[in-house]
Amino acid sequence: MSILIENIKQLITCKSNNGLPKCGINQSEIGLIENAFVLIEGENIKYAGERQGLERFLGNAGKNDITVIDAADKIVMPGFIDAHTHFVFAGSRENEYEMRLSGKSYQEIAEAGGGIAATVNEVRKSTKQKLINESEKRLKKFISYGTTTLEGKSGYGLDKENELKLLDVMEELNMKNKYGIDIIPTFLGAHSIPAGNSKEQYVNLIIEEMLPRVAERKLVRFIDIFIEENYFNTDDAERIFSAGKIYGLKPRIHTDQFTSMGGIDIAIRFNAASVDHLEVLQKKDIAKLSIYNKASARKISAVLLPGVSYFLGIPYQPAREIINGDIPVVLATDFNPGSSMTENIQTVMSLASLKLKMSAEEIINAVTINAAYSLDLENRLGSIESGKQADLLIFDMPSYKFLLYNYGVNNIEQVIKKGRLVYKAA
Repeated sequence: MSILIENIKQLITCKSNNGLPKCGINQSEIGLIENAFVLIEGENIKYAGERQGLERFLGNAGKNDITVIDAADKIVMPGFIDAHTHFVFAGSRENEYEMRLSGKSYQEIAEAGGGIAATVNEVRKSTKQKLINESEKRLKKFISYGTTTLEGKSGYGLDKENELKLLDVMEELNMKNKYGIDIIPTFLGAHSIPAGNSKEQYVNLIIEEMLPRVAERKLVRFIDIFIEENYFNTDDAERIFSAGKIYGLKPRIHTDQFTSMGGIDIAIRFNAASVDHLEVLQKKDIAKLSIYNKASARKISAVLLPGVSYFLGIPYQPAREIINGDIPVVLATDFNPGSSMTENIQTVMSLASLKLKMSAEEIINAVTINAAYSLDLENRLGSIESGKQADLLIFDMPSYKFLLYNYGVNNIEQVIKKGRLVYKAA
């Protein structure tokens, strides 16, 4: 099947930077083409550019046997990539939301038996099929807001059986979800310490029982840990990441959310794919990341989650300092039942403009090509270029900057995933 999107008012290609992410001043380069055309053949992009280059790709048949979408006065950009979510879970925690409004902190709620532990209890009681059914509903929302690829973490099982159950759900959804959404699973056994275990006992369980089984079944490419007071520290991360390295798993790290505890040093030591949260990131650690990235062929991405800051009422991330340090910035929802209950990455993008002082161009790269890079997918996803997977969004709006200005709503008109129209606004 072939699709031609023609007469595009603004095509935002987010063209890749020779395999590198966009950082520093380059994070503002979005590859804008006006009055553009995109030709899709099967699941991939065959051509993206101005009219004058199109004819040789159409061949003798011209537009025959091609589905034509007229995008006059419309904006087209790559499908959004949400690089940090916890979308497979059971139950909800709206009662905790009210507790926070009354003055309780995230940590106080956790100490009272809420937080991650509450969701763990619900997951353990749920069948695999129930988790699949609930997660499919969430995927429908993700795709409607333009998310065509998402990372998903385990971490709500906290024992071998239930961590594997969560990863099994993601594997099945990755193969069978009707929208074709690409799901990138991450093993986050070290999300919290389950009741009845000392931290040492639980870290041993992760290393000796969970990791070998996860690796044997080839369920993930990434491994994660929550470095925070009353959770895990850098010594725990050292042990878990060393074990994960044996199986070829690459670290992603929850760090510097409430407390700075050396997570950046661990990220550098283990060549992490990303450091996530960073609400209390210190200037000295920005400098360390900057120096590391300038010397390293593979860069560490900073995944910022402004929806969490909004939802919990905690500080926002120092995005401008991170960008000025030539560190690639990624934006993600951190969709989860406790600290960021939204599938709408467009809302996160608007928050980034208002609260992180990022430009429209920086934000668009942060949810496309930079997000793809952080997941080792930059050669296949994240930009509109010949040979890449055809994941595209069509917006009926006057310019790409309108997306951030018109906040709190869904600006999407159509979503194309793997060359197939999977969503159209009513």
